[in-house]
Amino acid sequence: MPELYSHMLYFMIYAFFGWCLEVVYQALEHGKFINRGFLNGPYCPIYGFGVILVTGALDPLKGNLLILFAGSVILTSALELVTGFVLEKIFRMHWWDYSNERLNIGGYICLKFSLLWGVACIVTVRLIHPAVESFVTSLPHFIGVTAIIIFSIGFTSDMIVTIAAIIHIKQRITLLNDISAEMRKISDKTGEKIFDAVENAKSRKDELDELSAAQRAKFNELKAKYKSAYEKKGYYLKRIEKAFPKLHLDTDNSFRQQLSKLRDEVNSRINKNKH
Repeated sequence: MPELYSHMLYFMIYAFFGWCLEVVYQALEHGKFINRGFLNGPYCPIYGFGVILVTGALDPLKGNLLILFAGSVILTSALELVTGFVLEKIFRMHWWDYSNERLNIGGYICLKFSLLWGVACIVTVRLIHPAVESFVTSLPHFIGVTAIIIFSIGFTSDMIVTIAAIIHIKQRITLLNDISAEMRKISDKTGEKIFDAVENAKSRKDELDELSAAQRAKFNELKAKYKSAYEKKGYYLKRIEKAFPKLHLDTDNSFRQQLSKLRDEVNSRINKNKH
């Protein structure tokens, strides 16, 4: 049986198994269905690559449990580290974050999950893969090739749609960041004007009130613009926020913090001027 043919089927099967594992894990943790994964379809490619990597390198050594475990920990950790790093560099997004876990490297990998991957690989190599290998061997070639073609078309289409959606998300983030930056400029400018008004003419309360009203009007305009841009979420953005809750897709918190800080600053200086 050609090696590429069998590896393609292994990739399909384990990518699907990995997706199922992620769904079960999220269901146990959050009590609801979450379509995990970078892509929209029912597959997580990193699992497919991971199992092919581990079985290809360590299957001859599966008789030695210690070597199998250590090798699995090293290989899966390296794959997760490289994948996380490359995805962040390409898309400027940190897709998962283990920063809160002990003994992590850059938030990409951590000791706890690396050990869990090692245990999972032992189960896979010793118990699951022999059954999958037997299934692939017994599968009629025509059915296998048809499945590969259908999967490849769907997978490629999904990848194109996903990349296009991520580009759209990045454009949205740029817009929100621009609005947030404008808020920061208004904050600084308002603070300076209020300070000058209080220091140089403390009796000019009417002028200070007019300034405050003008800035509030500008804030309301920017707030409406920000809300409009933020709420126009497509299907992929909504799904990806659920799938990767630690992925920062917007600056909503930053915007609100800046707005609250500026309002407190304005009110503080106005109250100080009254006294």
